[in-house]
Amino acid sequence: MSFRATILDVLASEEKKKKFTLLLSGGELHPSGGGQPGDSGVLWAENFRFRIDDTEKKDGGVAVSGKAEMGFPVPGLEVEGEADLERHRLLSRMHTGEHILSRALEKAHPGLRVFKVAVDSAETSVYLAWDGDLGWDMLFEAEKEGNRIVAENRPVETVMLSKEEAERLPGIKGNWGRIADETIRVVRIPGYDTIACSGSHASSTGEVGNLFITAFRGTAPDWEFKFSVDGVALRQEYSEAARRLVRGIGCRLPQLGQVVIGLQEENGALKKMMERASQYISLPAEDCTAGGLPVSAAVLPGFSRELAAPAARKWSDAHPGSVLLLLLPDPEKNEGAFLLYRGKEVSVDFSAFLKESPALAARGGGRSDWLNGLSPVMAAEPWLEAIKVYAEKKRP
Repeated sequence: MSFRATILDVLASEEKKKKFTLLLSGGELHPSGGGQPGDSGVLWAENFRFRIDDTEKKDGGVAVSGKAEMGFPVPGLEVEGEADLERHRLLSRMHTGEHILSRALEKAHPGLRVFKVAVDSAETSVYLAWDGDLGWDMLFEAEKEGNRIVAENRPVETVMLSKEEAERLPGIKGNWGRIADETIRVVRIPGYDTIACSGSHASSTGEVGNLFITAFRGTAPDWEFKFSVDGVALRQEYSEAARRLVRGIGCRLPQLGQVVIGLQEENGALKKMMERASQYISLPAEDCTAGGLPVSAAVLPGFSRELAAPAARKWSDAHPGSVLLLLLPDPEKNEGAFLLYRGKEVSVDFSAFLKESPALAARGGGRSDWLNGLSPVMAAEPWLEAIKVYAEKKRP
């Protein structure tokens, strides 16, 4: 993957950050395409070194984006280069694995259509249209079928054909409306898959690795699943996590799914019950003034945010001219949660309060009229002082 090239032009530059986009002639770099990012690597010459982050196809050559680590690029400079071969191979394996899994799903479920991919070195995302419910049973079957094709070590052939020739191939897939070139790169796994694709690929399915689907999400008809080619290591990791969970819950592995679903249902019911109960909570807030603002503050050790928040909202609605501060210390930690509500008649915007009150060491966020998060400061006095300083600074 070493090469020689010439910098034809500097297409874009951020000289202060030393970031540039360069147009190159020559070079053995694979451009982005087919949902796959372009090659990364390095260029060098005397007193010049450039780290390539991405490559894309341009008229007259390829454009590489990255950062100058030494010197500055100039048109006409002849450089040597080297692509990151390890990353290139990994992306090629991922892309070939995507073809295999996509075809496994499309063959098993007529009407299912893969329409977009995002190839990545860690996890590749596959986007598909399917009017049915995508589920683990479907994905596990596709994974098994995919690993069968990998184990057969079938050749992966890449041929260049005219667009007319490519369209006549039996069973070929291609987004013909988006293909403008008259010469098409066609990738074939004989007896399994034929597709027009501009990405790079492994030379055989046996090079792909072990396919492992990690996640899926969506609702009909728009779905997405993610996978890796590092299935051996991931299966071990998932196995260890499952064994720890089975031991912690105290059930047999086949029962694990049902037990977790039961716990989720119980948690949901408990949450609803707490929301109903919170409507009857009377907050023991003490009234005071901070920076000219009416403030009511309460410290409630052991209270959860989920239990306190509905009561706080109800209190704030009933006291539109006041600010409510709730501190919820966790007895087992050196911090706790906080809630701050600004009544609708209070004019001070609290959106920058946490940022401008470093003494509170608070982590969180919210809006101009409410804030929540965590802080090690669980006494009311420092918060009231911070509100005073902030209000005096923000008041018109």
